[in-house]
Amino acid sequence: MIKMTNFNVSQAIEDFLKIEYTDGLTNEFNTMEALINQFGKEDLKGKYKTKSFALGVTDNIRALGKSNDTYVLGVNDYTNGADTVEAQFDTTKLLGVFAITDEAIVKGTTDGSIFNVLQDSLQRMQLGLKHTINRYGYGSASGKIGVVSSQVATDADFLGTGRNMYEIKMTNSHSVLPGMGLLLRKDGSNYITCRIFDKTNSSVHDETVRVVEIAAASDGTVDLSSDTVEVYARQLDPTAAVKAEYTGLEDIVMTQNNTIFNVDRSVYKALNCTVEDLESEIITEEKLRDMSDHVELSNSDGAVIDLVASNHRIISSIEKQLYQFKQYDMDSSKGEFGLGRPKVKFDNYSLFKDKYSRDANIYMLDTKKIYELTRKDFGWLTKGGAAGILERRDGSEIYEGIMTKYADLAVESFKAHAAFKNVAHEVATSE
Repeated sequence: MIKMTNFNVSQAIEDFLKIEYTDGLTNEFNTMEALINQFGKEDLKGKYKTKSFALGVTDNIRALGKSNDTYVLGVNDYTNGADTVEAQFDTTKLLGVFAITDEAIVKGTTDGSIFNVLQDSLQRMQLGLKHTINRYGYGSASGKIGVVSSQVATDADFLGTGRNMYEIKMTNSHSVLPGMGLLLRKDGSNYITCRIFDKTNSSVHDETVRVVEIAAASDGTVDLSSDTVEVYARQLDPTAAVKAEYTGLEDIVMTQNNTIFNVDRSVYKALNCTVEDLESEIITEEKLRDMSDHVELSNSDGAVIDLVASNHRIISSIEKQLYQFKQYDMDSSKGEFGLGRPKVKFDNYSLFKDKYSRDANIYMLDTKKIYELTRKDFGWLTKGGAAGILERRDGSEIYEGIMTKYADLAVESFKAHAAFKNVAHEVATSE
């Protein structure tokens, strides 16, 4: 414990982390421009939440005409018992580690900048958490992020470390940051554990991710240019299989006939979301309207598409079809000419540009029918006592604290959402 005259630095730091920081962080995460914040939120009180989804209605209405007869209705005159399936919703764990060195604390207390030092360290953890949370909304509980589309080069002895450096192009690279860990899963079996060294994007629409090998695949052979290589988030120990992330839109909307929320959609096929493959065609206003009409016509839960989310280039291609609605301002007194479009709303839905959107997908969602189920929002996992947060790592000068959140996505209606996949970009890329 580090003490100054009449001032306990360790206690001051813990008070800041416990009282001021968590409230500010929660507010920032709940108001940031993220897909998950387009949805409602609900607290989970019990062990888990269950909801019954009916596949139809109970046939209990009969019309007997206008005659005043003595016909008596009995149980056999009705077909009761519409099929239902019970879904079970639970939460998954999100943990973030904050670390600060003893030296940083000493320097900060010496020149009076301790809370500036603290904020800098917290911002690095916060940035990683933001990217992870944004990625979760579109992802899969499997932790899969994308695939390696091509390999640029390999340095077999990067900086003399004896470790491989792979230069790859991967799908959904915007959802990861340098410093983050990745698993390259070769041929569906062997994992190569890597860390992102950096990303080069000096060419428009062309991003190369350079990853440094931490642990090679068990078979010792790697050829990213010819093998089928999937990219996963590095979740704990890969030898224990990839750990579960959020149940995101990849599981809920894009994948059909899967078992999700304890519901086997290969049996209850009516609960699969509609997904149309555009086969590299440009999205049009007509296709969007047809899909939203389809959801409203085929869903008995009163679903209405109110959000269309995709990457910037795809949403921009939709906006270009709406140029006749461009907003302009010709007030000469301002000394400027304002041209452009504020937040775009088309029919009943808003267009949402999001760099975390997956692959070449367009997600059409009823945000009233999907929500984040939260057991516990962001808070510190204390060590032993009720007050302690930071704990010193044995044999080092590093103090660490663990921040946790327990949440997952849940749905009020499966069929209230739809998607397009393999949507063409207007700009050709090498990806």
